[in-house]
Amino acid sequence: MNRFILHTVLGALALAGALLAPGLAAAASFDCSKAASATEKRICASPRLSSMDTQLTVLYQKRAAGADAAAWRDDQRAWLRERDQCGDAACLAQAYSERLVVLANGAGPFHWQGKWWRVDASGHYGSALTIKHVSPHGLQFGFDAYAGANSGALEGSAAFGKDQAAHYTGNAKDFTQNCELTFRRKINRIEVAQKGDSGDCGAGAGVLFDGTYVSAAQDPNAKADLLTLGVVKTSAQDDGIRKLLGRDYDALLATAGSVSDDGAAAGMPGVTVVSTFVRGIACDTKSIVMYDASGHYWIALWSPQAQAGKDGTSITELKYYTNVAADKKALPKPIDAQRNQVCPSEREVVRMMP
Repeated sequence: MNRFILHTVLGALALAGALLAPGLAAAASFDCSKAASATEKRICASPRLSSMDTQLTVLYQKRAAGADAAAWRDDQRAWLRERDQCGDAACLAQAYSERLVVLANGAGPFHWQGKWWRVDASGHYGSALTIKHVSPHGLQFGFDAYAGANSGALEGSAAFGKDQAAHYTGNAKDFTQNCELTFRRKINRIEVAQKGDSGDCGAGAGVLFDGTYVSAAQDPNAKADLLTLGVVKTSAQDDGIRKLLGRDYDALLATAGSVSDDGAAAGMPGVTVVSTFVRGIACDTKSIVMYDASGHYWIALWSPQAQAGKDGTSITELKYYTNVAADKKALPKPIDAQRNQVCPSEREVVRMMP
């Protein structure tokens, strides 16, 4: 689940939310006064997770009341066991976001043919799958996937086996002889398994085709936020950074293709440092997010600029944000240590934001 750590906010959440009666938006599906497990307590402590839990329950009840009811019950139990392995709110937010997409797109009979989308909580590892010319013997498929700025496409034919799954093996002509894909139905969705790395399957660095795919006319994944991406640990932190950055909040999200928790900030007790970057353009599309438990934030956001400098050199702008008045005129050490590490042909310009 971590690699696909959820393209509008009105995606699966809005679809599920439309099913709720007024007043239920922030309530969990269970009695929080009786919350016993660590997972239940985390859900009850977060209005956002409580709302998602209620939305998920409404959607699940619709699926369990229709065809494949027994299969859906088993599937939900398996998901709950996986959910309960989460150790923080960020993991739970990702788990709920992805499950909502699965349940929201679970109505109707299953047909192999059509447009399928990989369930991706991050928005940085999307994949579209088109299946056509389905017969008792096999199907034709086409993938269009990406990982950050890198992309990959693959077309081919997969043959149905005795296991009722469709199997594809590449060929030397296309340099994909080490690529194997298995397409397996799981109630309303397709689970794609891949053997061979991105290069073996003819894709760019880090681009894979495996994962869970649901059928939809357009990408059903909801827009991610910093909590879902694992950049912060609580909804309050996400809200605080959203308020601080304003319009640049989305630019920060766009840098979070890969997220690394760098631990405590040297010389700043209680401050956590998180680094992000986009695969393929990491030298100038990245960020550092620093925060503490008291709602203080220090954020550096690097992004390439469309216009070059007077000398014709390309410019990467470093925007620095903080809500700590004493730190507004100087970069903290963890950010300052990453100065001037942009692409070789670019020059860094620092902009201290008010």
